[in-house]
Amino acid sequence: MSRIEYLLHTKHDQLEAPKEAFGGKSFLQIVEDQIKRDELDLAIWNISNQVKDCFELANLYWGQGDLERAKAYLEQTLERHNRLSKACAEHNLVMQPYLGIECAKSAACLLGIDTGSFAEIKMPEVGYEPWFKNVLLNHCLDESDFDVAEWSDSSDAWARRRFPKYRLEEFSFYVKALTGAYASAELMLSDHEKMFTSRSKRKPDSDMLDGYDDNELIIDFVFAAILKRIGWEGTYRHSWPNSSAVGSTPLTVRQPDRYLGIIAAPPPSPNSDTGIIEDEQAARRFVDIHVENQCDEEGDLLDARRPEKERSKVAQTLKELGWTGDSTTLALMQAYRVSFILNDSTHLCLCDPVDASLLKLGVWTKLLHDEFGLHPDFIAIAGSENKSDYRDPQGAWFVYWKKNRKIYAVQRDEWDRPEVATQNARLGINFWPSYSSFVAWWVSEHLKSRT
Repeated sequence: MSRIEYLLHTKHDQLEAPKEAFGGKSFLQIVEDQIKRDELDLAIWNISNQVKDCFELANLYWGQGDLERAKAYLEQTLERHNRLSKACAEHNLVMQPYLGIECAKSAACLLGIDTGSFAEIKMPEVGYEPWFKNVLLNHCLDESDFDVAEWSDSSDAWARRRFPKYRLEEFSFYVKALTGAYASAELMLSDHEKMFTSRSKRKPDSDMLDGYDDNELIIDFVFAAILKRIGWEGTYRHSWPNSSAVGSTPLTVRQPDRYLGIIAAPPPSPNSDTGIIEDEQAARRFVDIHVENQCDEEGDLLDARRPEKERSKVAQTLKELGWTGDSTTLALMQAYRVSFILNDSTHLCLCDPVDASLLKLGVWTKLLHDEFGLHPDFIAIAGSENKSDYRDPQGAWFVYWKKNRKIYAVQRDEWDRPEVATQNARLGINFWPSYSSFVAWWVSEHLKSRT
């Protein structure tokens, strides 16, 4: 069985095959029984999954050139979305953004069908991938201008969460296409081809429809919707309905001319609050005040004070790593086992110079240096016990740069080149003026997660 045969078989079986466990009914059929039994949470969850299942089948058939079946499953994608909307309305439930709503939006755009329900659904949380996809597809369905400030705020939130910069650059390509930033359709299509095919070289934990896996089988549905929105017509691998084979030359028969207008971002305020305490002594006072009363997830006080017998070991450890001439950091690390300083907004922990095993400052730094090419001028200051992180770390990682004694969040793709990794750093996003300032920010993130 070929890969495409396997994927199609699996998706059809999951969605449509009768199952003994479902009383001889298919996944599509059982939701009506669940609704009748008032199992609404389960029914709504299942229908939302079916929206995505139908769209995945449409995408796979689309990629194989079977447009008749692709169209049928695009229509079924919308039918499932409408059933979800109806079920919520019948039971006076507010329809929430669900995983896969972008599939329904894309299907509506490609087929030119206005469901009338998307505008009523709240957007996903800013700074996460679904938000970016939904904003792009919303613009494919409406006539509103593109809000640069809103996009920038979400991009900053993405960066703060250490997500990969390359993904943000891919989203930015879509914005350029939507707003007419390309000199020609040919250049736009060429850049898209390079961007999309390059995904096959990366292996993040991603959705099938993103095309990082099975790249040659998948159609970029976001870009296809954008091509519809901006009025482009022709034949291209990632267009609807005139799709073509992998690697074929695009043909433009109508130049795009329906680009989005742009709402420019306001100029930055000279007094804008970065959320960073730049003064080292003030940052240390902030840490002292709040770490003394920090509580874990159960609400119990967690004492981060370093035992007296460990304090003499800190200076030697930092010296061995090349972290010298930084008396404020030395004092902070002698006062606290920094791995015990909490931050609920991330699964990472601060690396301690003495305490812990894998998360020991020297051990984690050596791992990233030896196994993954982190530059020797960087010291990794926060680590993870998640297997996926220490087997293949992705995105941005917090480091101390020996050259200037500052803290950066450096992207995996660039962390072997310090000058490149730090050249566009922004205060409070991926740059902190000192370790004390960084730890104060770390503590503030913990406090924010508790409010």
